[in-house]
Amino acid sequence: MRNLLKVSLLFGAACTLGFSAQPAKAYVPDLKQWRLEVDPALGGWSGEAKVSLRIKLVDPRDPEPPRADPERRTDDEDTDEVPDRDTRTAEQLRQARLAREEAARRNAWRQRNLRVWFNGSAQTWSVRVGSPFETELTSQNGENRLEILEPDSGLRVVRSWWVSAARTRLRILSLQASGEWASGSLQVVEPDGLVAESGRRTASGGMLRWSGEYTHDTPPPGTYTLRWVGGWRGGKPARLRVEAVLDGGTDRERRWTFERLILPGAGPVTLGTIDVEP
Repeated sequence: MRNLLKVSLLFGAACTLGFSAQPAKAYVPDLKQWRLEVDPALGGWSGEAKVSLRIKLVDPRDPEPPRADPERRTDDEDTDEVPDRDTRTAEQLRQARLAREEAARRNAWRQRNLRVWFNGSAQTWSVRVGSPFETELTSQNGENRLEILEPDSGLRVVRSWWVSAARTRLRILSLQASGEWASGSLQVVEPDGLVAESGRRTASGGMLRWSGEYTHDTPPPGTYTLRWVGGWRGGKPARLRVEAVLDGGTDRERRWTFERLILPGAGPVTLGTIDVEP
């Protein structure tokens, strides 16, 4: 009878250990409830070309949301502490390994690959649900578009914004409109009376190149006068066209076109004026 009791106890302990070793059931997320947080929100006009973006894929039903540890030491911090020698037994090390494998299995659903399109360039961002993902974007001049797709859930976020600080706001170009080039050169009189001439930069930053192109990244507001100063005499009349673009490639774009018949040696001839707003 005593031997039978021992066998029963051993069998019960074995069953208990067997049941306790059963892995916990993996969490199955409801993808329809997911949301994608984007910080900053992006949109409108920006004066910065660089964007420090922070995104987070969130499951509101997450049973074990990751938490940031404020006391976590970074690799850059110096420490004089000498780590203790690992004194765990082989069985303890095996149990720790099994626990890590179980945690990895339980959280395998968190690993996601986001499909990203930024200004026409396709990328893939590897993120974990519940953990922030940080990156930096370099915006282009004018319009910028960011589209993020989580393929499994179909969750999609689209953002558009405009950048004005790094682009050339004002561009003026003289063009030949007939068979013979008009003698002379373009002049641009800025609102404060400064004259931009070929190969010279004004005090405000405007530049008129020898090619006949005038550019200004941050043009002062006011009226700009476009003039043509005649050159050598004895040539033939020629039709000249001057085009000006303000805030090109944006929703505030404005264009002007001036066309005049230029006689040899004529000038200075006023072609027209344009108004630049702040």
